[in-house]
Amino acid sequence: MPTLDQASVDQFHREGYTVVEDLLDEERDIRPLVNEYTALLDKLASGWYAEGRLVSSYAYLSFGQRLIQVLREVGEGSIQNFEITLPFRKLSSDTPIHLGPAVFNLMRSPRLLDAVESLIGSEIYCHPAHHSRIKLPVESLSEGISDLTGTVMCHQDQSGTLAEADQSNIVTAWLAITDATVDNGCLILSPGSHLAGLRPHIVKIRRGKHAGTAVSDDALKEEHLIPLPVKRGSVIFFTAKTIHGSLPNNTKDAIRWSIDLRYLPVGLPTGRPVYPGFVARSRKQSQSELRDHHVWVDMWLRARNVVAAGEPPEFFRYKDQAVMSTE
Repeated sequence: MPTLDQASVDQFHREGYTVVEDLLDEERDIRPLVNEYTALLDKLASGWYAEGRLVSSYAYLSFGQRLIQVLREVGEGSIQNFEITLPFRKLSSDTPIHLGPAVFNLMRSPRLLDAVESLIGSEIYCHPAHHSRIKLPVESLSEGISDLTGTVMCHQDQSGTLAEADQSNIVTAWLAITDATVDNGCLILSPGSHLAGLRPHIVKIRRGKHAGTAVSDDALKEEHLIPLPVKRGSVIFFTAKTIHGSLPNNTKDAIRWSIDLRYLPVGLPTGRPVYPGFVARSRKQSQSELRDHHVWVDMWLRARNVVAAGEPPEFFRYKDQAVMSTE
């Protein structure tokens, strides 16, 4: 049943976001995910060490410290091995994507879906845009500002979908897998910014290494951004038109890890038609829910082959604007 109280629901509609502390279950939601990623890192590090790409497998380090050291040596681009969606460009039939059962189960977590149901109703579709963001300390970054390992520029999620999804009531669920603090790069957000609709965005390049879209500087200067530090297991819900980004990770040797998932009512366009979503919950037609992890994996692998064989997908509506260097 829906679990958010009326005050939280009212805040979501009024300010474009709401924070739910301790929503995720440690044993059912978080620990299986952490264990799955720990095993993935061990497999990758052992393989890269055997290939001579690492001077050590660093098995004696904690997950976060090990990942930092491994990516320092093999390059931050290897973070794609931990990502749970596909990139938009330079996609091949063997582009890495992590499709583990713990990730799939997290997307279908009853506690998470109960909260989503409070916001969009009982017919819930899992949007194909989801990410694992393991933010590294700034001093360890060598390849610029990646939105998976570094600072995320302020934007609206709606800008990353086709116009067909502008009325689809997409909700982002930002899941804290580690504590998120001002020091290690928590989310920042502009309350009420969703009420003015989609702002102008511009393509930005930082240090020639990372390209992305961001709310234009003129539009952003009118916004009041606030940090949202949260504890592990907490979830921040916000609308697709809420302006948000993140701070840099200024710690020395600690990661900040979050998962962002998106949901919308069943039957509405996702704005990313080439990538697969699925029915996560349906009170009306429970048989339509996807419960088989292997089917979900097959859906993504088929999509990867189709996209790799054709033209790169275009989801961003600001691709024709001038590229602005922020070096």
